Amino acid sequence: MDICIKGARAICEAVGENPKQINFLVTELGLPAWRRGGAGSWRALPEDLKRWILTQRNAHLPVQDPPVAGTNA
Repeated sequence: MDICIKGARAICEAVGENPKQINFLVTELGLPAWRRGGAGSWRALPEDLKRWILTQRNAHLPVQDPPVAGTNA
């Protein structure tokens, strides 16, 4: 069991993003990753990344009307 994911490549692989974009992902899109004192390797908790990717998914899915009662939708 991983407690912490270390490194931009591993973090971005986990969420399907380009590691070259990690600064943008963190500062502009709220990717929950950090560096100690603003330097060194990026780190992230798997459960935080899962929550972030679910939020991203939900924000980009089209809104669907709920099924109408009595239909086989």
